[in-house]
Amino acid sequence: MSITHTITTDNDDLQEFMQSCDKLGYNNNNSLKAMKFTWCLGLGGKWFVTYNKEKIVGISGVHPWRNGVRALFRGAQLYSIPGGLSRNHMNCWMFKYHLPLVIDMYKDKNIYITTNMDNDASGKMLKLNKLYFVLEKSNLVSHQGIDAVMGIPQNIWKLNVPVYLDVLQRRNNIDSLHSL
Repeated sequence: MSITHTITTDNDDLQEFMQSCDKLGYNNNNSLKAMKFTWCLGLGGKWFVTYNKEKIVGISGVHPWRNGVRALFRGAQLYSIPGGLSRNHMNCWMFKYHLPLVIDMYKDKNIYITTNMDNDASGKMLKLNKLYFVLEKSNLVSHQGIDAVMGIPQNIWKLNVPVYLDVLQRRNNIDSLHSL
């Protein structure tokens, strides 16, 4: 069973997660400093963690940004949700479990996600950037352009909340059928 909640302080579980990120080469998530953990909280942001089998498997932040919030900030997962590929990215812990909390907390805000275009601090970021162009074809996100974010050129995506919630509900219905 997976559990997702907010986190505001360092703890042993988070330290273990960061050590695992370090072993995997996830340089943006191998320390509180690299994650910009305190910086995000200082802006009034939040951090979400998802536990599976009593260990953190995914983390991401959200913080005020532009005319809304930037979600999935410094997002990282140790492995994908079991069950194979998903054309709607619902095999990603943060996309499936963190975004509903962001949507609920920031109902009246635009929700943006940024992807690195050519700075890959983990070996997975460039693949993720390409995936968002596929998600745009499903109308889950819309490309808002390119901008330097913290000095790094990034693609800016706006989450299409109604489409996302519809896809999530359909995915959850399928998951419920498989668990019978």
